[in-house]
Amino acid sequence: MPFPFEIVQSPQYVSFSYEFAFASRVVNIGMKSEAPVDSWMGWSSGSWDGDTLVVDVTGMVEDTWFDRAGDYHSDALHLTERYTPTSANTLLYEVTVDDPKVYTRPWKMSMPLYRRIEKNMQLLEFNCVSYVEELMYGHLRKVEPPAK
Repeated sequence: MPFPFEIVQSPQYVSFSYEFAFASRVVNIGMKSEAPVDSWMGWSSGSWDGDTLVVDVTGMVEDTWFDRAGDYHSDALHLTERYTPTSANTLLYEVTVDDPKVYTRPWKMSMPLYRRIEKNMQLLEFNCVSYVEELMYGHLRKVEPPAK
């Protein structure tokens, strides 16, 4: 998706806030544990391998898709993500997808992630469909009586 996201780091957590659909997730650093409940973004446990953030993601509900084409996964999905700085403004994102119920073997993909360097860059409010508020809630708008 073409929407930006923000990464905020503390010693115990790394937070990802996505502009798309107001999604967010928290990576627990050094606290390996099982997902307490399956969720849309899954359960993320992280560790550091040098300057690379390694994130294990499990516990994703099987209703989510990988892409807009509808490529799917099962409840056995396990992602291993790697975020490696390659310059002051870029990260290399790598992910290994392992789902033995759907795929015959794990597979990988990678892509660069670029920092938005515009002055005062910020995440904006996301609207899935233009004018969705009017479509869904327009009938609730106060209607002024006609002028006499």
